[in-house]
Amino acid sequence: MKNLIKKIFDLYKKYKEIFWYLVVGGLTTVVSFGTYAIFYNLCEINAALSEALSWACAVIFAYPTNKFLVFEHHGKNILKEFFSFVMSRVATGLFGIGFMWLFVDILHGNSLLMKALSSIVVLVLNYVFSKLITFRKSKDEKKMEEAKKEEANK
Repeated sequence: MKNLIKKIFDLYKKYKEIFWYLVVGGLTTVVSFGTYAIFYNLCEINAALSEALSWACAVIFAYPTNKFLVFEHHGKNILKEFFSFVMSRVATGLFGIGFMWLFVDILHGNSLLMKALSSIVVLVLNYVFSKLITFRKSKDEKKMEEAKKEEANK
């Protein structure tokens, strides 16, 4: 039993960032779906505008959770970082809006099914943009992390 717990903990340490990205991504998706359902079903706003509004709600939720929980990023230029985060989300958000407009408003596909398909692609793209652009670690940050890992492994 002790060995199993150690293996699980080692796996967690190795894949911590991906684990937390999936958790935060799941919560962001809940925020996005929940606000989309409210705008589309309760407020009777068309799918494309409902997608835009739900996107804005999701981005507002996603920035601090990704910064602190997922990437544990302590960058000094918060405005630049936030701008980068928002711009990457604009790119994926436009994809989602276009997808919903085409497959729901024009082709009359199932709104929630199309939202699910769009969300999967957006989730992957958002991770890549966050990892490689927005929360990219500086050389000094990478050296500090490596030193911490070496110290922990002793």
